[in-house]
Order: sequence, then C-alpha cells, then structure tokens
Amino acid sequence: MRLLLIVRYLLLMLLCCAGVGMRLHAQPLNKGRIAILGDSIAYAGPWANEVENALKADKKFEACEIVNFAVPSETVAGLSEYGHAGGRFPRPCLHECLDRVLQMYRPQLILACYGMNDGLMQAFDKARFQAYQEGNIRLKKAADAAKAEIVFITPPLFRGDSAEQAEYDAVLDKYAEWLVSKRKDGWKVIDIRPGLRKLIAREKAGNPGFRYSGDGVHPGPEGHHMIAREVLAGLVPEIGLAPEVAEKDHRPTPDTMKKHEKVRNEWLVKTGHARPEIPGYDPEMAKRQFPRTVSVWNGFLREEFTVGGRRAFIVFPDKAVVSGKEQLWIWRPQFF
Repeated sequence: MRLLLIVRYLLLMLLCCAGVGMRLHAQPLNKGRIAILGDSIAYAGPWANEVENALKADKKFEACEIVNFAVPSETVAGLSEYGHAGGRFPRPCLHECLDRVLQMYRPQLILACYGMNDGLMQAFDKARFQAYQEGNIRLKKAADAAKAEIVFITPPLFRGDSAEQAEYDAVLDKYAEWLVSKRKDGWKVIDIRPGLRKLIAREKAGNPGFRYSGDGVHPGPEGHHMIAREVLAGLVPEIGLAPEVAEKDHRPTPDTMKKHEKVRNEWLVKTGHARPEIPGYDPEMAKRQFPRTVSVWNGFLREEFTVGGRRAFIVFPDKAVVSGKEQLWIWRPQFF
C-alpha cells in the first residue's frame, strides 16, 4: 500500500512538472517579442506587416510585440561588391548590429530572410556560398545563445516573372537548398520559393500582364502578399500558428503599415546600424565595419577589402603548413 502511494505521488509530481514545462514553453510567445531580420524586401514592409497582422489575429500571439529590424542592402555573409550603390557605401552586414538587437530587444522568436544580396547578384561562387553558410551558422549560434528560437526563410525569387530561370535565381536555389538541408540539424526553415513559383504561374495564367517584380528583385504589392502567404503557411508547423488564421487575408492597411514603419524606425534608431540613408545610421558603426568580397583565385580563397581607402586582397593557402616542411614563397603583384 505504501509503495502504491509513493508511485501515485511520483506520477502526480511528474504531471505537475510537465504542466509547468508546457506553460513555460508557451509563455515566451504569448507575451513575447518577435524580431524580423532581412534586407530591403523585408524592410519595405508589406509582407512583414502582413505576417504581423496574422500573428496578432491568433490568440496565441496577439499579445506579442513584433518589430521589423530589416536593413536594405544587408547581408548575413558580410560581403559587398566594389562600387555598390554607386560607390556611396558598401553593403552592411547583419553581424555588425546583431548583438545590439539581441541584447536590447531580447527577442524570443526571430524570422530571418537573407540570400538575395549575399550572392552579390553574380554567378555562383564557392567562396561566396561558404560565406553565406558561415553567416547563417553564426546567426543560429547567436540566437541559441540568446535563447531565441529562430525560423529561417529562403530568399525570394530573382526575376520571378521570367519563364526561364535566370542565372542568379539558380544561385539562390543553391542557397535555399542548403538552408533546407539544415532541417536535419534541427533548424526551422520555411522554403518560400516553390510556392512563389506556383502562385506567380497561377496569377499569370489568368492575367498575362501580371508582374511579380518590376525590377526583378523587389516585389510589388501582390508579390509581397505571395511571400506573406508562403511564410504564414510555413509558420503553421514551425511555431503553431492556427491554420485557419494563416489561410485568411491579412493584407496591410495604411494604418497598420504606418504603425509597423514607426516601430521599425524607432528600433533601428535605438540599435543603430551601418547603412546610410535610412533611420538609425551611425557613421561610427560604418567605420567599424569590415565588408569584404570573396572569390576564388586559381583554386584558392581570395578576399578583397579596403584599407585606408586603398583596395587590398589576400589569397589564402588551402592547407596548413606542416612543421619541418615549410616552403617560403615570394608573390609579386604582377602575378594577379
């Protein structure tokens, strides 16, 4: 009899602990903070605001604070190309401001969408691809250390209106495939690209004049709505967004967009960043940035950067020196 009472007591304790654990798991998102990270497409606001409106329509997330921290031109890879923005400024890197966002805003959930800028609009390059991978891995580690759950979103389409795939869109396919492959490591990843292609094709079938993106990169209002639909569909399994909420239309209104942009700008000013021409730009932060370009030279990793206003580069060996078998080389600039 005494043994039976002990067993019952232990079972009761386990059930109580499980209940507490469930409440603790749910609490961060019930009254928590959600951060959206990305580039100019997210910064523009419509798809981010539509996702915000949908989350607010779900009782599980209606008390959440949602802030868009996206910065135009930004990369997760820390790369830039010479002459970017007509030479006015290099591409900013997320990792220059990420720690401030995590420490000052303390998000419980992060939605991150990078890739469009990370390949620098150029042909596929292994070194740039590696920088993209390393940048996302660094982002994941930073989110984990801050105890923030993170959902990665694959990059939108490049020239999505074309029936024939552009070379750079094929590069983004490779980036997206790698992100999706990280699911095996427990990463939460939403692949918006296949769904976007279907939605665009369906729209064009009924309206041949439809344009997803006027410049090939930045979607129009309907393009943003398509991105939001795919993100919301992915949030159903990833964070438990109610399916009936995800399926409804939550398009931005002038009022919701105005509030979304106001909160975005206030937080960009608080956390600061290295991107000129938008709220929150800090010249001192821009000076501390060390944007680089990477490429391959004769099979070796080559990094290019600027020091004191002068262009410079380093070519790295592909293996470490073996002790006792050092080889000394003299390389002249003419070799390059």
